[in-house]
Amino acid sequence: MPLPPGGGLVFVRVGGGLAFDLPEVIRRCAPRRQATFAAGRMAARDALRKAGHGGEPVPGIGGDGLPDWPAGWLGSISHSDDIAAALVAPDSGAQLLGLDVERIVTPEVAAQIAPEVMSGLSLGRSGQPPELEVTRTFSAKEALYKALYPLTRQFRDFSAARVGWKRAGPGDPCRVRLTLTEDWGMDWPAGTTFEAVQRIAAGHVATILWR
Repeated sequence: MPLPPGGGLVFVRVGGGLAFDLPEVIRRCAPRRQATFAAGRMAARDALRKAGHGGEPVPGIGGDGLPDWPAGWLGSISHSDDIAAALVAPDSGAQLLGLDVERIVTPEVAAQIAPEVMSGLSLGRSGQPPELEVTRTFSAKEALYKALYPLTRQFRDFSAARVGWKRAGPGDPCRVRLTLTEDWGMDWPAGTTFEAVQRIAAGHVATILWR
């Protein structure tokens, strides 16, 4: 997948062991939450190393609940029940970035959540199987939200952005255009567009977005 300048992207398996001490607030959580947190932080550590950060920092939890990235770096962490991933980049190469990983939903779940996720668009108009169309839309909007939230601190519904599909050549990553349908603060007015890149593999959709 194409990455922001100087960026690093790493995927790890959830439940693959623990190589650092968990924060106290996470130690009080259920074992599954501990496993996904640990996998996400290990992916973040390895992504920072891959991108050229000196040392091996494991991002903690900031006062706002977001990962506490090293000074001069941006990052985003995501996980499903099976896979965790982290995307990082120096802030000299990106203003914002977001990552999302989703297991592809079943056709039954796709039909159930499509009215909310698709935000008024007809299911099936992209020509993809419904379960893939809904999962790709969900993941793209989640990546957008995760990219903008650290800057805006604003919660948004799925209707706050509209998805447009872009054709991809054989072997190329899938690309999705997202258009804000409402203002996300003064710097991100309605009509602002973003492009997200997606890969579909191992029963999952992975989406990255940066600017």
